[in-house]
Amino acid sequence: MTTFSATVQTRIKASPALAFQHIAPMDPRALFTGYGPLPAVTGTSDQTGAWDAPGQTRTVALSDGSSAQEGLKHYHPAQYFSYTVSNFTGALRWLATGANGAWWFDPQAEGTQTTVRWRHAFHARSQWAAPVLWLLANVLWRGYMRKALRLAKAQIETSSQAPASAALSA
Repeated sequence: MTTFSATVQTRIKASPALAFQHIAPMDPRALFTGYGPLPAVTGTSDQTGAWDAPGQTRTVALSDGSSAQEGLKHYHPAQYFSYTVSNFTGALRWLATGANGAWWFDPQAEGTQTTVRWRHAFHARSQWAAPVLWLLANVLWRGYMRKALRLAKAQIETSSQAPASAALSA
């Protein structure tokens, strides 16, 4: 099986625990707002659990009317989590049999900052789908990932600074 992956990373001014607590259990609508022709996440359904333990699953609905099934594979608070994506119902079903994703949270600056790295790998359905899937993973999906990571960074840094600013003005 041919796999095509994209990896993005950023440094966030927050501890690994805070970054992880924001990203891992997030409502995916807050980060996955679409990118070019790639649809936004509009909601989840049939979620088993709080999205904090291996084996939990959910169905992700997309703005183009399609959906996919996600399953949490690994979950190590403040360090790492990974997931699988399968049962695509939109156009992606013709290109990929599934995907795997993983997020790492590496402490920096004595734990006051975190390098967040996200890798997402698609598994090509066939040799004929491979060139299109390569383009999707390396151009469009990488842009989608960068946008989501920028949103996460902004949300985390804004929320982590809010209590400090409030305390200073009090």
